[in-house]
Amino acid sequence: MKIIDFIGENAVIDDLQSTDKESVIREMVDVLKNQNKINKNEVDDIMKALIKREKVGSTGIGKGVAVPHTKHQSITKITGAFARSLKGVEFDALDGEPVYLFFLLLSPNDSADVHLAALEKISSVIRNPDFRNFVRNASNKSEMVDILKEVDEAKT
Repeated sequence: MKIIDFIGENAVIDDLQSTDKESVIREMVDVLKNQNKINKNEVDDIMKALIKREKVGSTGIGKGVAVPHTKHQSITKITGAFARSLKGVEFDALDGEPVYLFFLLLSPNDSADVHLAALEKISSVIRNPDFRNFVRNASNKSEMVDILKEVDEAKT
């Protein structure tokens, strides 16, 4: 499984404008809505599902990374977005530090295996300090996409 397959190049945000947890998630969901990857009529319900997941436990996993994710009945194919905040966002991360890199993952309700495989793939990538450093210092969206593609190729 390759990250770029479920996070298309157009779902990469190189300079998130949001400054809080819910706004970050909304900005990323809006990118998917604008690309017709999610139905605009389902945005509020998807947001509720993502926020509900955050209340169970923060998806800010530490080292400047968060992976908000949920399953939803309106999602037919696993999809996601990848974003960078240049300033960092307070996200209730496990280590108490601001979050700079965000992977948003949305999966169909009946896709436990694919959902877990995608989370596992993201997890293996974000554990790499070089990946985190290169993406945080990328000069633009295109460079961020290139880094994702390189990591996909290196990890296959």
